[in-house]
Amino acid sequence: MAEPNYYQTLGLQRGASNDDIRKAYRKLARKYHPDVNPGNKEAEAKFKELSVAYDVLGDDNKRKLYDEFGAAGLAAGFDPAQARRYQQAQQQWSRQGMGNGDEFSPEGFGDLFSHIFSGGMHGARGPARGSDIESTIDIDFLDAVRGFQTALSLQRAVSCESCHGSGKKGRADCPTCAGTGRLVRSDTLRVNIPPGAEPGKKIRLRGKGQAGLRGAPAGDLYLTPRIRPHPLFTRSGPDLMMDLPITVGEALRGSTIDVPTPSGTINVKVPAGAQNGQQLRIKGKGVAAHGQTAAGDLYLRLMVRVPQGALASDVVDKIDAAYAADVRKDLRL
Repeated sequence: MAEPNYYQTLGLQRGASNDDIRKAYRKLARKYHPDVNPGNKEAEAKFKELSVAYDVLGDDNKRKLYDEFGAAGLAAGFDPAQARRYQQAQQQWSRQGMGNGDEFSPEGFGDLFSHIFSGGMHGARGPARGSDIESTIDIDFLDAVRGFQTALSLQRAVSCESCHGSGKKGRADCPTCAGTGRLVRSDTLRVNIPPGAEPGKKIRLRGKGQAGLRGAPAGDLYLTPRIRPHPLFTRSGPDLMMDLPITVGEALRGSTIDVPTPSGTINVKVPAGAQNGQQLRIKGKGVAAHGQTAAGDLYLRLMVRVPQGALASDVVDKIDAAYAADVRKDLRL
């Protein structure tokens, strides 16, 4: 899979100013926003690509890592200081006589390469559990509500296939992994994110961290979600909230209205005499159920929209005459 070019995604050249990045994203986001292209899966996918690109290039720290190391610099557990040391070690090794096309070997430089990503060996010779990895993951609002499966690319220590993680070939150290039982490489994980991911609340993926040394168990991967906001919904725990615009007539007479929800469009009955700001509770239409956790609810706040224009003024007197009492009679100190 080709490495993503976030500058190209936004139609920019490397070195673009922050203002150019912001303007390019806003222009393209308006064009491909799901609300402008309802049901268009290609536009939805493009909008997600734009959001990821802007998340990287719109953040000075992330952009600096991306410019220096490419997408690998954004991977979970990446340590830029150790990566620079590794690059220096490669250059030193090359000066000492490595031929073109030869791969850098960890022998002669200890376990420097394994330290680039969180959790080095610290000189241990026996089995040792792999270190945990911590990273952030950007999630669309609706994906967090529904749960989803995604591919996560990261650099991590994996079990050496040559010695099956033991670190030994017969009685000697495995030459492939220099006796560590693991190698650091780019890895793509298929991970399941359950419904209900919350900002800052870590998701634990057992056994997806650094491989253990010499056959020991792997560590865990901890993902801290960052949830992108949604133009319609807000959230409180398992429950969702949304403003539902209605007309004066719908509020007076009552009506049945089509309402979009994360699980599909539903019919909602607005009671006759509904008031502005009144809430309707729709059970089970919030965050999806998962495990032993029940689905959350959807709360609709009715927002009565007053008509505008010349025609509206013709009925104002009739509406005012229909009030049986002063609406501000209880407004007393």
